[in-house]
Amino acid sequence: MFPATWQRVLLAGFVAQLLLILFVTLIGLQQLGSTASNLGTVVDVHMHKLSLTKTMMTAARERTLSMFRLSMSHDPFERDTLFMQFNKYGAEFASARLALLRMPLSMRQHELLDLQGRLTGIARPMQNRVVDRLRSNFDGKAEEQALNSAIPAQNKVLDTLLLLDAETQKLALEASLKAHQAHDVARFWMLLLSGIALLLGFFVAAVVMHYTRRASREREHLATHDALTGLPNRMLFTDRLGQLLVRAQRRNTLVGVMLIDLDRFKRVNDTLGHASGDALICEVAQRLRTVTRAEDIVARLDGDEFGVAIDAARIGHILQVVEKILRVASGPYQIAGREFFSSCSIGVSVYPNDGSDGNSLLKNAGTATFTAKKGGRNRFQLYGTAMNAMAEERLQMEIELHYALERNEFLFHYQPKLNLETGRIQGVEALIRWNHPDKGLLSPAVFLELLEENGGIIKIGRTLLKEACRQTACWHAAGFTDLNVAVNVSSKEFWNDNLIIDVSDALRQAGLPPQSLHLELTEGIFMQDVDAAVSIILALKALGVAVAIDDFGTGYSSLAHLKRFPIDILKIDRFFVKDIPRSTVNEALIRSILALSQGLGLDTVAEGVETREQLDVLRALGCQVVQGYFISRPVAAGEIAALLTRDWLQEFDQV
Repeated sequence: MFPATWQRVLLAGFVAQLLLILFVTLIGLQQLGSTASNLGTVVDVHMHKLSLTKTMMTAARERTLSMFRLSMSHDPFERDTLFMQFNKYGAEFASARLALLRMPLSMRQHELLDLQGRLTGIARPMQNRVVDRLRSNFDGKAEEQALNSAIPAQNKVLDTLLLLDAETQKLALEASLKAHQAHDVARFWMLLLSGIALLLGFFVAAVVMHYTRRASREREHLATHDALTGLPNRMLFTDRLGQLLVRAQRRNTLVGVMLIDLDRFKRVNDTLGHASGDALICEVAQRLRTVTRAEDIVARLDGDEFGVAIDAARIGHILQVVEKILRVASGPYQIAGREFFSSCSIGVSVYPNDGSDGNSLLKNAGTATFTAKKGGRNRFQLYGTAMNAMAEERLQMEIELHYALERNEFLFHYQPKLNLETGRIQGVEALIRWNHPDKGLLSPAVFLELLEENGGIIKIGRTLLKEACRQTACWHAAGFTDLNVAVNVSSKEFWNDNLIIDVSDALRQAGLPPQSLHLELTEGIFMQDVDAAVSIILALKALGVAVAIDDFGTGYSSLAHLKRFPIDILKIDRFFVKDIPRSTVNEALIRSILALSQGLGLDTVAEGVETREQLDVLRALGCQVVQGYFISRPVAAGEIAALLTRDWLQEFDQV
């Protein structure tokens, strides 16, 4: 955001500065043009008028002097020369006056020129008569006439010309003052606008520098902090942890590193949406800040994973902080108008016992977190060397599991389900086994969680589905047409977009009737998004497939949800069957589940039947179908045919 902002400010500032410079230039040019025009007027007009006026005055004065000298001279040659000068100055006077009249004149100048013209009209005839008499015949009367009439008349003309000259000088001075004023105004505007442009340039530079530094700080913050919570990210956490370890080494204190992982965070995202998941992350971050000190390090390391590092004198101080975090994290949350509860699992490693550097402490804390989750969640676990061995074993198994998918090391076994009314095997449950090259046959409990995490469960689940349908079709062809097969569907398989298509393809390719396929789902799958789950189940039932809830009674669903789910079968969890011969509570619970199923028109299957006593109690309670080791362990497909032909009730009665 900030880089784009300062780039826009920079561009706007440069454009504004450019426009201002252009404006200053235009104003300056206009003012300079006006100044130049005024100066041109002063130089070209007023100065020219002054020159013409001076010429007229000089010509009039020289003409008078020529006439005066002519009246004094007795030399005929000198008199001819003076006569020629008299005429020449008269011509210069007339020429200058005509030129002056063609120029722009003020009203006062026109008045003075008119007055001069009238006076000249009076003086000129006198001068001409005097000059003519002096030229033709020098006598005393001509001299007297020149002195008494012609020269005084010419002096009046000169006086008028002096006034005209003074007026012209006055106008020239005024024009000069105006030109200087215009120049001063132009210089003022040039300096003012140039100063504004300079100030604006400084302002733009300051703004650009401000936003550049701000953008730099923002980029640095984004590189070292989590964008959602504002907490330090993994890089900054590792750096500060290193500084904390140096300080702890110098002070001979402990450093506790806690890796905090939210429990079942994916369920929040899937159920309420990612916006609610982000809100939960922010709320947890805020709560972590409230239970830690300002000098402690709190960071968001990854999706729903946080890190906390504290400096402490004793291990008890670290455990107190851990307990506070567990307490605040498990409190109620109000998000998207709904209240729900969450929890976290915390792994703790301590410097210097569990590592001497940040990487080893984080790694060991992660190992402890995994152990805490495996131990039941909403708890903390201190790191131990045994955990490290478990983590390494898990990593090795992940690698081997990857190759197991490529090498087809997985096998499919089937566990029979006995109908207590007919005494025959009614169906089988398809189960997966890993034929490990070194460890032998491994049950799903060893590797199923890893398959869920790495996404391989979808591929293996679809393979199991196709093989189970194909094998059941073979048993039908062998005469066991009433046999059905149950296939477990994991959460990732259920929410995969291709579930309906894959089920339909498996039935079609095997030629198996849809009613012979049962899909077993856990209650937790439904709770992620009840409405969407109901839609998917209805689509499965539209294919003719039966849907069962596995491990009923131990999950999250309520009777209200059970009413909404269009299911066909309830599978009673082994937890209720285990102590049924000696527990009246378990017996009452199973009786209630059977009554509930009968009222809802659902079939029931009791899992985990391992003894004859359990079988007898279930049979007495009216449970129709049972499954467990007492009937048969999961076996290979080739061993099922022998189990299908046995009369189990007769064998039980004989026993």
